[in-house]
Amino acid sequence: MFVLSQNHKSFKDGFYYSCDWLEHGLVFFPSKLTMCCFTGKGENSHTLIQDNFYGDDFNIDRINKIREKFRYFHKKGKIHVNCLNCPNLKLEAWDERNYIDSLYISHWTDCNNKCSYCFIAQNPDKFSKKHYSVINIIKKLVKDGVLKRNSKILFGGGEPALLDEFPDIINFLLGEGFQNIRVHSSGIKYIKELEQGLKEGKIHLTISVDSGSDETYKKIKNTDLYSVVRDNIKKYAQNKMPNNEANVSAKYIIIPNVNDSKEELEKWLLANLEAGLNYTILDIEENWFLKNKKNIDLHIIDLLKYVKHRSIELGTHFELYERIEHLLD
Repeated sequence: MFVLSQNHKSFKDGFYYSCDWLEHGLVFFPSKLTMCCFTGKGENSHTLIQDNFYGDDFNIDRINKIREKFRYFHKKGKIHVNCLNCPNLKLEAWDERNYIDSLYISHWTDCNNKCSYCFIAQNPDKFSKKHYSVINIIKKLVKDGVLKRNSKILFGGGEPALLDEFPDIINFLLGEGFQNIRVHSSGIKYIKELEQGLKEGKIHLTISVDSGSDETYKKIKNTDLYSVVRDNIKKYAQNKMPNNEANVSAKYIIIPNVNDSKEELEKWLLANLEAGLNYTILDIEENWFLKNKKNIDLHIIDLLKYVKHRSIELGTHFELYERIEHLLD
């Protein structure tokens, strides 16, 4: 549904409100296809392309027609209801050619952790364990010139190390010259297929540790594998790029009243430094953030500032993750 939004009218010819994902994005989710992975006005609402999708009736023409429908209405200042509150909307003269340069692969839910903040872990009966294959779809998109080789490719979903076709997808993308691949992993199972891409700087691996100690890790992850994850992070970090940096990050999701202390963050930062990591990445637990995003506690803002300051002192790249990237602007 599209609604007229006075805040999204364009008074400049050729310009309209949209985002990179609406224009050129594609997301494989469990049982559905969407244009983005962000939720808007409704809870778990996405820019839906096709529901009840299981990989066997992929149609790029249908995707393009839906994308063109969004463009048609957005040019008139009528914004899709699921996009109204999205921070990624921006006024630009968009490239309206139909191609994909942002691909998010998140179509499975198997994981070797049971994180306290994970919606799937909290609601296991709501998600099917049925997998569908995407590798042949990806191969055809590349062959047809639809998926550009300069695209950003992201892996989310469950744990990619448990996805049967994950090694084949990685090897295919690297073989085809893709250079902007981001993999999110629990870090519990070491993925050897990532090593060459890490060395060449074509893959960035992000592991959510969310803690600086065994005790806190166990409380959040419901597994007693902190030392295993830390050992694997060190092993990944040995795959240095030519500039002698490791394209590996240990992410910290701040969970209010669980791990929101400077002491825990400091231990996490020092463990990252010991492992030879060059990236410091912070996030805030999604459910808490969505409820409080208009009035973030000063305590949380102070923690973000503290980690940013310490990252500068430690010489690491600092990043606020996705939905919170504007909080320190």
